Order: sequence, then structure tokens, then C-alpha cells
Amino acid sequence: MKTKLALLLVLPLIPLTSHASDRSTLSFTFDNDGLYGVDQDYTNGLFLSYATGRFQPDGLLKALSLSAWHDTSLDKLEFTLGHKIYTPSELKADYPLVNDRPYSGYLHSELNFISLTPEHAHRFNLTIGTTGEHSLADDAQDFVHGITNSKQPNGWQYQIEDSIVGSIGYLSHFRLGRMQSFSNTEWDISNVSEVNAGNFRSDIATGFMLRWGSRLDGNLGAANIDSEAPFRPGMIGNSSSGWFLFTGFEGRYRFNDVTIDGYRPGIFENSEVHEPSRYDVSIDNVQATGVAGIALYDKQFGIALSTTIKTPDFKNSPREVYRTGSLSLYTFF
Repeated sequence: MKTKLALLLVLPLIPLTSHASDRSTLSFTFDNDGLYGVDQDYTNGLFLSYATGRFQPDGLLKALSLSAWHDTSLDKLEFTLGHKIYTPSELKADYPLVNDRPYSGYLHSELNFISLTPEHAHRFNLTIGTTGEHSLADDAQDFVHGITNSKQPNGWQYQIEDSIVGSIGYLSHFRLGRMQSFSNTEWDISNVSEVNAGNFRSDIATGFMLRWGSRLDGNLGAANIDSEAPFRPGMIGNSSSGWFLFTGFEGRYRFNDVTIDGYRPGIFENSEVHEPSRYDVSIDNVQATGVAGIALYDKQFGIALSTTIKTPDFKNSPREVYRTGSLSLYTFF
């Protein structure tokens, strides 16, 4: 009888003491450059993600888990639906622009395998989606600009063609050092490295991230050095609550990018466009990105705010740098 009574008293407390990451994570991320009063380059991104709680991988996934090298790891699967919009700097132009980014959209899905420890976090990624009219970027931007009374884009007829594109990728966060600060806070620095290959993008990148906050053991890998979805709540690990400030810098060599060098039938198959080759855009292979932000969460909810800055993705860009803001909202259940 006493045992049953003890169980009745303890069971209601279990959800309250479980780690947030032991449960599923649902997150929504919104990127936009309107924070800086512009509408150009990577101008908007929407991402809806679901990450499982802890699960035991089998077969190939078991071999990819960090538990193959560590005593234990927290492993998850994550599913993401994303939408990205890229535009030139002058939306009012109803003609092709020389030395500016092409109109392009990318509607895609991701499957990620995530493996986490306090000192190392990594992610294997498979992404597939569509560019061109099938990405619905033209319709989405027209709709949003209509309800916000923003200037309407007039050059989507020159966008990158309809195409099925994708990539596979690997991302690693490796903690290099940690130091105690004041009031139960701490610093850490980590190396962030990534490689991607595919007909969407192929690149190799590495950089460093500095963080300051509380309970940093449980969220290595959540903040990324990327202008697109810089915060990934699904990579929060063994942690029931926490907060941290973060900043990082990354250098990259990009081999191809369909949103830059993709085929544009509205230019190259249009008899009214003279000398179509003059509208070719060349990728700038050497690129850099910086990020800064703040994240905080408890057992049920979390928020992250960040800002990014990057060098141009293409040669002869009309701008020296491009900036975006990002908001992530997430819940554990």
C-alpha cells in the first residue's frame, strides 16, 4: 500500500523533471531582411520543424551516432519544411538586371539525423525541393507585399527555372574550451564545420562560435553560423532550461549554387532580350558569414533572436554586405 501511494505521488512529477529534449520539439523560424529596411538577396525564409525526442538508432543510423565514440549520446530525427526567397536589389525593374542576384525561390523538405553530447554535436542532412514557379516564391512575395503595402516585385518572369534540386550535408560542433564566469554562468568556444554536396549547393565551411550563458552543456549545436535559419531548436540536448548569448564567424568555399548560376529561360529563351549572356551571374566562391543572437527556454517553450551579416554570394554585387534578422519560436511536448 505504501509503495502504491509513493508511486501515485511521484508519477505526476515526472513530466515536470524531464529534460525538454527528451520530448519532441516543434519549432517555427522566420528570417527576413526587413529589419534593416531592405528587400534583396536572401530576403525571406520560413521553416517549420519537428524533432523527435530521444530514440535508439539502428543499422546505418547507429553507425552515425556519436555513441559509437562516446559512452552515450542523445539521438534524434528531425523533419523540416522550408521556403526561401531570393531577389535582386531593385524590385521595381520589369527587365533583367546586370550584376545582380537572380529571382529565385526554393520550396524544400529536410530529413536530419542529430546526435548530441555535451562536448560534440553533429547532424547528417538530406534536403530535396524545387526551384522556379513550383517553389511558389513569386506568389508568396506578391501576397505578402500586397497586404503590407510594400513595393511589388516586377521581374519574376526572369527567375531560375523549375528544377528538382537537393543536397546531402554534414554539420559538426566541437567544443574547444569552457570557462566558468560569474553567477553560475560560463563561456565556451567551439569549432563549427560543415560540408554540403548536391545540385542545390555544394560547399565546405569552418568557423568558431563563442557563447556565454547558463547550462551550456545541454545546447551545443543549437546556434549556427548561417544566414538561413541560424538557430535550430531541434539540436537542444539534455537540458530542462537555459539561456545564452552567442556570436560566431565562418569562412566558406562554395562550388555551386543553383539560386545564383541556375538557368533562366525568361532571359535565354526570350527573343526580346538582347545579348542574354551579359546577364550571367558568377558565384563568388570565397564567402564569409557572421552571426550574433540570444536564446532562452524552459521546460515547455523557448525563443531565439539573431542577426546575421554575410559577404555577397556572387561577383560584382551592388552591395558589400547583406544582413538579415531571424526569430525562432519553439515548444517541447
